[in-house]
Amino acid sequence: MTRTNLWLLLFFLCLGGALGYGQTTGIIAGRVFSTEPSPPSGISIKLEENGQTTATDATGRFSFNNLTAGKYTLSITGGGFVPQAHDVELAMGQTVTQDIRLEKISASVDVVASLKEYHLEESGVATRVNARLIDVPMSVQVFPNQLIEDRALLEGHELFRNVSGMNQNVYSAMTFRGFTQREILYNGMRGNPFGSLEGDVNNAGFSTSQIRLTNIQRVEVLKGPASSLYGSTEVGGLINYVTKKPKEVLDGEMQVRFGSFAQKMVNGELTGPILTKLTDKLLARGAFYFEDRHSFRNNAGSTNSHGVGNLLYKANDNHRFSVEAEFINQRLPGNRLRGVPVDANGNFLTSIKWSTNEPTDFIKLVARVLQLRGEHNLFKGWPKGWNADYTFRYLEYENNDKYHEARGLNAATATGRTMRREFRNFFRWNDDWSLNANVSKVTNSSDFGTHTLLFGVEHVAQNHAFRQARAREREVAGGTVPALDIFNPVYGLTNERNYTLNAFATSTANTHRTGFYAQDQIVVNRFVQFLLSGRVDRYDDKGFAVVPLKYNDTALSGRAGVVVKPIEQVSFYASVANSFIRAPIFSQAPQANGPFNPETGRQVEVGVKTELINRRLFVSGAFFNINKENILRPDPLLGPSGNNANALLSVGEARSRGFEFNVEGFLTRRWYTAFNYAFVDTKILRDNVASLVGRPLANAPRHTTGWFTRYNFLESTGIGFGLESVSERVEPFAGIRANGYTIADVSFYQELTSRARLQLQITNITDKQYATSSLFAARVGNFPGPPRAVMLTFAWTPFRK
Repeated sequence: MTRTNLWLLLFFLCLGGALGYGQTTGIIAGRVFSTEPSPPSGISIKLEENGQTTATDATGRFSFNNLTAGKYTLSITGGGFVPQAHDVELAMGQTVTQDIRLEKISASVDVVASLKEYHLEESGVATRVNARLIDVPMSVQVFPNQLIEDRALLEGHELFRNVSGMNQNVYSAMTFRGFTQREILYNGMRGNPFGSLEGDVNNAGFSTSQIRLTNIQRVEVLKGPASSLYGSTEVGGLINYVTKKPKEVLDGEMQVRFGSFAQKMVNGELTGPILTKLTDKLLARGAFYFEDRHSFRNNAGSTNSHGVGNLLYKANDNHRFSVEAEFINQRLPGNRLRGVPVDANGNFLTSIKWSTNEPTDFIKLVARVLQLRGEHNLFKGWPKGWNADYTFRYLEYENNDKYHEARGLNAATATGRTMRREFRNFFRWNDDWSLNANVSKVTNSSDFGTHTLLFGVEHVAQNHAFRQARAREREVAGGTVPALDIFNPVYGLTNERNYTLNAFATSTANTHRTGFYAQDQIVVNRFVQFLLSGRVDRYDDKGFAVVPLKYNDTALSGRAGVVVKPIEQVSFYASVANSFIRAPIFSQAPQANGPFNPETGRQVEVGVKTELINRRLFVSGAFFNINKENILRPDPLLGPSGNNANALLSVGEARSRGFEFNVEGFLTRRWYTAFNYAFVDTKILRDNVASLVGRPLANAPRHTTGWFTRYNFLESTGIGFGLESVSERVEPFAGIRANGYTIADVSFYQELTSRARLQLQITNITDKQYATSSLFAARVGNFPGPPRAVMLTFAWTPFRK
């Protein structure tokens, strides 16, 4: 059977799960409630007598059909709620309704109140419907806002130490199970306001701006291929950032922070019901975030302004509508930053403060986001019992970079102490819109267990333009940009007005992607579960880069997994999946060595997950093997004409295999910990440069370790400790390396009153000098990590009791 026929078979197996129901003899149904603003979806409901398991839908409802008469025990678990059990007696042909009210673990005696809620047991990122992590045949990690706050995180890369198999790459990119990954999702949708360029040579998601975590409620990480639900994605995995939503009760918070490098931050948000005299169904939220700070790099800094508005309308228990708008304004003086030159052993040749950029250089970013969402539970009428949701996301993005680019050390002096520079003026803009719609249903089949069916469609479109001009270095004919001393740089002697720039060149792209997918999660019995999913994608790209560009193709992807649970708290799983990444449109022209077929990948993964200490501690381990083919990388000769920066080469194949281990949860009622370790062995298997074969992939360490722990030794006083250890990395295409490092942080927490708290963070407490990653060429060196920093945060929540 061909691979195409196999994925089509999986697709229709999902559809077939909706057929063949047995005769109904009795029904147990009900709804789960809690004090949380949103209905508790994804809560696991299990019948102990026969092992049938289902999960609550988007409105908190559940049902078991085709039951024989008798006595049943319902076991309710998940969602960070205290587990419960309820006895139900069912007569022949009867429908029994059992409503259940849950209490958060953080409000019980199991967890001290000031630690709040870290441990999340469900996620929708792997399956697009909420599922317990222990029941998903893939490696998934979920990080709540509480961890973000307790670590005082502001940028996405600061969270990577808590993700096994992930480490920082250049700019907003990450190394994910050995492979460079750039694209991320927001609320399960494409449209990253900090950079989501579909037509860029670096493929979707390239950005020199870091993701900001200020409006993020939780971060979901899915390891391995995700194309069967999300389309074109990197084989290593993906990250989904879930934004904050309105609450049903009046709540608000004000935060003020002062720190090293002249850091000043003020955040505020207010949420709750509005127009209560007219309706109790309308919820609102408003938030603003502002931060200004300098950098340890010369002339660099950042100013971030971010405003958010949300409305949520609950028409009734079955229908909800929401709208979310964001405005982001970011100015980064002294950017775009490159690395610091290094020697053959990865040692910095000069101070880590050094930069090629002048005080007049900058990056300006402006983004506007509008997101609309509807959620419906269709219990009445046709189609009875189906859940439906749809999301529309629109993004306007503008980015202007004016900076000095390193072009290599001059050999004219014995010490080679000056760096050649060219000046670049880049302008990027894009308008994105994406639409996603899903329908799902939990059904019971008398022949083959319980099915959670999902059918969905996604369309992503982008209009993108890139405008560029350059002034060359003085060392070449006609160049006007002076070199800069790497040991004693003198800034402010030159700027854009002194240069002769070439004429602006403009490239445009218009890309469209449409995908249809289906999935079936099958609970055969209390011991065995299956997951099958498949997707077909069609993409149509048009553009202009010197010549008109056009490319279209179709891609098929799929995933199959099995979970075996000898007992409820232990699961063994195995899965196989494939992925694809379509080639960027600007590289499809013959002048860029195009056209190119998509990059493709496949993974086999096996693992184990277990819940310990009354389900307060989650432990998991996974072995994986990934192969990626038709790998595209930049052409160092810049195409046939020698002047096309979009030129690529299809160079061959690479593989990554390894092991990941995670421990997360509460060791005692006062002690939370999150530990991870990963061993990742990468190798280039085929390349047109023979000397690269057998080398590891870029910025892919063999060993990474991350740890964060918090202990409350008093009800209102706590201490935290964090650790990150990364082994040596290489950039084989640039011929440079970055040494391994270990850094540590410490935190202190003090609840001043029930409404006010104080938090002190000291990062890189030993003031270790280290490199976070290597750039694409030796001339731009390694990115240095930040030195020791101190931050003091005061938070006030005036409406909390």
